[in-house]
Amino acid sequence: MAEYRLHENEWVFPVGLGVLFSAPGFFKMHLSGRRGAYFEWAQDGKVVAAIHFTEVEPGFWRSPARGTYAGFVWVPGLGLEALLSFHDAALARLRALGASRLEVLPAPMAHDPTAFATQTYLLRSCGYEISQCDLNHSLEVDERPLADRMTYGNLKRLRKGVREGLIAQPLVRTDLPEVYDTIAANRSSKGHEMSMTLSQLMAMVECFPEAVKLFGCRLGSELVAAAVCLQVEKGVLYVFYWGDRPGYSSLSPVVTLADAIYAHCQTEGIRLLDVGTSTVDREPNLGLIQFKNGLGFSASLKVRMTRHI
Repeated sequence: MAEYRLHENEWVFPVGLGVLFSAPGFFKMHLSGRRGAYFEWAQDGKVVAAIHFTEVEPGFWRSPARGTYAGFVWVPGLGLEALLSFHDAALARLRALGASRLEVLPAPMAHDPTAFATQTYLLRSCGYEISQCDLNHSLEVDERPLADRMTYGNLKRLRKGVREGLIAQPLVRTDLPEVYDTIAANRSSKGHEMSMTLSQLMAMVECFPEAVKLFGCRLGSELVAAAVCLQVEKGVLYVFYWGDRPGYSSLSPVVTLADAIYAHCQTEGIRLLDVGTSTVDREPNLGLIQFKNGLGFSASLKVRMTRHI
């Protein structure tokens, strides 16, 4: 059997094993002048696993620097022994680069329960501890309409939106400034800032034009709710940002928007719709949890794992 070889910043397999947040382009986008290492584990010239780390503070390296998750990705069927060897080889290089603390954010459990279990066990067996534990909400897409899966209260809101003339549908790239302004207005009304600037988001669209999906809900010509979604894997759509414009909450346009996003998933053969975390470690956002549950979404675990070296 051929031996495995570690590649560092060589970009042998340029698509990140099919995961957006593990793609070299995503890694490079968020380096911002910092040190980073993109590791690939190859056998017979074929990359079978990958992980990337960026130094976010002196000695502190994270996977990913930005983004909801990254960690290890690997081809189906790769054994635990090979993953452990890959981990050890990458760890040795990070130690040589002066890393003193590592943090890894695996994909939420609902994306792939087996991969989540394998990665959590791998990291735990290699000395990592769970440093943060959150609830992440998602929904398996099937042939049923979202209306059949939400609570009766949200079904009434959806029907009211139709009566009032709300129209939700996919948008195009040129709509991004209006989408961003709508979501930013929602965040500002709640005392929150956007985690990315419009120019940063536009750069992501340029780098990953097929992965960024825009949706909007209009009342006449007014965009009253909007969403920026990311096709993070072949069968997974992640709602990166969404929200309604202040002054329109009585129409609940996000319910109408969610219905359109779910319908898009059905049309495109997407198996899982992920609407992100609803907690910040030990602090639950009870209103957000209730809202997502009411739309039909279910909670699964999302963890951060940390170790000192």
